Amino acid sequence: MADAHDIQSWLNGDKLRSQKIREQYPLIALIVCLIFIYILMGYQSAKQQHRLTDTKKEMLDAKFRYMTISAQLTNTTRQSQIVEALEERGSALRENRIPPTKIDN
Repeated sequence: MADAHDIQSWLNGDKLRSQKIREQYPLIALIVCLIFIYILMGYQSAKQQHRLTDTKKEMLDAKFRYMTISAQLTNTTRQSQIVEALEERGSALRENRIPPTKIDN
């Protein structure tokens, strides 16, 4: 029956008022603070990991957009594409088929 009395003294707070436990209050407070900080750091770490994942996805999307635009630009600035665009618009400019020559003095 001593165990029931011991449990009851913990439940009604008699044990928490004893001198031995009172001496340990600063240690208990420190442990509680450390647990709180540990949990907080876990949440911060998870949040930062999510931001990092989102940033990686955005960087990958930007890379693919850049590659697409770069390929389109390369295609539209080819000489054959420029000649076709000029012909479609009815421009008087024509492609020079004579190779350049060097003029010596």
